[in-house]
Amino acid sequence: MIKRSSAKPVRVVPPMMEEQETSTSTLKEWLDKEETVSHLLFCKGREEGIDQSYKSLKNCTFRHQTFCECKFLSSQLTDVRFENCDLSNISFAESSLYRVEFISCKLLGTNLSETTMNHVLLHECNAGYINLAMSKMNQVRFAHSQFRNGTLNDCRFTSVAFDGCDLVEADFSHASLRGIDLRTSRISGIT
Repeated sequence: MIKRSSAKPVRVVPPMMEEQETSTSTLKEWLDKEETVSHLLFCKGREEGIDQSYKSLKNCTFRHQTFCECKFLSSQLTDVRFENCDLSNISFAESSLYRVEFISCKLLGTNLSETTMNHVLLHECNAGYINLAMSKMNQVRFAHSQFRNGTLNDCRFTSVAFDGCDLVEADFSHASLRGIDLRTSRISGIT
């Protein structure tokens, strides 16, 4: 008799994208004058020194963007897609992410601690040393991504999947992994 996994399939709803206008200004310029930035496409740019709190990004796409020394504290991201972006060492601490995708992004040391994540996908991302401590995750899929030495302690997982991920030496202390199937992921040295 073959024992089947009790893990339920995780269905992540993709961002609901509406028509977007290509931005001729930087995100920093938009955030300096608007509380909510929406319906914009940002391509092949560099964002530096953004330090904003309580801002909203809605229906935005970021392609080949590099973010350097940026902080988005307690912000809200809804229907946002990051494609081939470098988000290393930036902070989204205490933010809410709803229908957000990170596709082929570099997230080395990115701070997503104490975030609320609903319907979020990280696919083929390099997220070593990522900080997801004390986050609440519902309908989240981590697929074919690298989370070496990542911090996922004290997380609350509801319908979360790790498909083919590298979780070597990741810290899951005080996080319940009940119902999460790690058979396709590398987990040596996990805490």
